[in-house]
Amino acid sequence: MRHRYRVTLVAGVTAIASALLAAPARAGGSDHHTWTVHPGTGTIAAAVAQAHDGDTLLLKAGTFHDSVTITKSLTIRGAGWDKTTVRPPSSKAGCTVMGGVHGLCLFGATDSTFNPIFSDRLKDASVSDLRLTGFSGIGVVGFNTDHLSVTHVRSDHNGQYGIARFASTHSLFAHDSASWDGEAGLYLGDSPNGDSVVRDSWSDHSNFGIFLRDSTGLTARDNHVWGNCVGVMALNTGGEAPYDIPAGDYRITGNTAWANDKACPAGEDGPALSGLGILLAGVHDSVVRDNTVNNNKPGGPTLGSGGIAIVSTKSMHGTDPTNNTVAGNDAHRNVPADILWDRTGSGNVVRGNDCAKAIPDNLGWCHQ
Repeated sequence: MRHRYRVTLVAGVTAIASALLAAPARAGGSDHHTWTVHPGTGTIAAAVAQAHDGDTLLLKAGTFHDSVTITKSLTIRGAGWDKTTVRPPSSKAGCTVMGGVHGLCLFGATDSTFNPIFSDRLKDASVSDLRLTGFSGIGVVGFNTDHLSVTHVRSDHNGQYGIARFASTHSLFAHDSASWDGEAGLYLGDSPNGDSVVRDSWSDHSNFGIFLRDSTGLTARDNHVWGNCVGVMALNTGGEAPYDIPAGDYRITGNTAWANDKACPAGEDGPALSGLGILLAGVHDSVVRDNTVNNNKPGGPTLGSGGIAIVSTKSMHGTDPTNNTVAGNDAHRNVPADILWDRTGSGNVVRGNDCAKAIPDNLGWCHQ
């Protein structure tokens, strides 16, 4: 289930009329500037080209057609996701990776084969208050970032991910909405010691609502996920890149996962999946607590389904699940069970859940 991150990067700035980009205003007497950016084609890219670290780009209400690579510590803020919309340009120029055209690409330094140079991350960039839609790739993507913030962003109908970041630390996704995206609505992956949070967000009708992969120190809390194949997926694939370590130490708390009944067919990246609320797959030392997980039922063929599942990925070059805790959750009307364990691994603790059925059913995991 891994996208191999093989990248052909095309960076360019579209030539536009200078009237579409307002002159910068000095912000608060500092050396940082605020640029007012008007709707059009290539206007965001043009503003990025002129801006410096610490500057702010204010995107006015309207529709922008752009695909932009950003390597500066900028604040990019729209007028609200119901007012400022970013769509793909008519050409395929801009930020193109993994065969897709992406909206806003926030990238730290990389080597000649696009491996991250961790000593030179992109720091303190932020995107907020806008909508990105219709990209063949990802709406907002971060790579090798530190303290990337994506808040109050709607990203929908994109081919790969809604909002994603790879090989990054201290990220915050908050008050976002991702719908009808490809592999995942909200993705945090490939990040040892990631120390990142996705919270208070909505994700629906993608393969995975929230996808945490091959990382440590990630938190998903107080989110709402529905209509996906898997609501929240925490996955250890076994690692392929030199910066991967055994995935775990996730905190999945206070989320609501319901009616994740979309069917994902089997493919080269993994088995068929459908009807899973929260899935711990081969991870270690993770906590699933105080979630509400109801009415997750398969809508098609699937390797497994149910409310909260703990499974091994050893057969797919991953590991058995170890030392995970599932406690204090409310899980009902999930098929075939509210809590499932495939009997692999060790040290997994399930206690104090309000549920009706568990598999194996002889462990006394449910109380009502």
